[in-house]
Amino acid sequence: MNLRKWEYFLKVAEFGSLSRVAEKLDMSQPALSRQIAALEQEIGASLFHRTGRGLTLTPAGEVFRVRAEAILEEIARVPGEVTYAANTPSGRLAFGAPPFMGRVLTGELVASYVETYPHVRLRVRGAHSFQLREAIFFRDIDIGILAAPLTEPDLHTEPLLMEQLYLVGPLDSGLSVDQSISVDRVADCPLILTPRPDGLRTLIEGEFARIGRRAKIAVETEYAPMDDLIRRKVGYAIMPYCGMVNSPLTQFAWAPIEGLWVTWLIATLDNAERTLASRRFIDMLRDAARHSIEQGRWSARYLNHAEKRDR
Repeated sequence: MNLRKWEYFLKVAEFGSLSRVAEKLDMSQPALSRQIAALEQEIGASLFHRTGRGLTLTPAGEVFRVRAEAILEEIARVPGEVTYAANTPSGRLAFGAPPFMGRVLTGELVASYVETYPHVRLRVRGAHSFQLREAIFFRDIDIGILAAPLTEPDLHTEPLLMEQLYLVGPLDSGLSVDQSISVDRVADCPLILTPRPDGLRTLIEGEFARIGRRAKIAVETEYAPMDDLIRRKVGYAIMPYCGMVNSPLTQFAWAPIEGLWVTWLIATLDNAERTLASRRFIDMLRDAARHSIEQGRWSARYLNHAEKRDR
């Protein structure tokens, strides 16, 4: 049915006069009369009693008026609801980040996102870079924070930030946060490293290879027991600043490693659709990282989209 005829009908029902409605609608009375007659033919019932003093609704016309008003009001709400849906993130979204970013980034980010976009069902995973990389390929997560370098052509990456890497050892190791240590000296230390192909492990071994050295590996392990292994003097760990924030720093000695920085990237699958929920999440991710740095909770350098690693 032509809904414009319904609107004509409601106007005529309101004023009870074809001539008055035709004048208000800037159309001829015969044209308006034809529209009403066509509507009655479509409905299959007379909608008006024609009297010498104007038009009044028949019982069928009363029923149609009530239903037509309700339907047209519902239709009028559709554009607003569609616009709201188009601008309101919803659905499911999965995000992954290294577990040691919890205090400097993930906690604040997730809490803010959930509060701002309650219609999104968010899932968060903490894992190593290589595990998150695989999770992106298998579509287990939509967005991940991975350590550079990455060579996979199927990943879309954007630089997020850079942070200094530190050698972390026992309190009596002689390390000082005020005295940097060379990569060559780090290569002399027994190291507690994460398993290959973790991004930090790849970065560290690449720097050793650059100076013709190889890592002296005391043990390969996940992040969780590193604190205890350092205290027991099994070896030294290499951590970014955010990793040390999650540890009781007063129990360790640590020193910045000269020229050794890790670049963290925002990674997504290159051919995957970027939903509104994921685009808003990445925006909030960048804002949360920048805010954490500005507040002094994360000692790092924020990178804009166009910036490249320059160290």
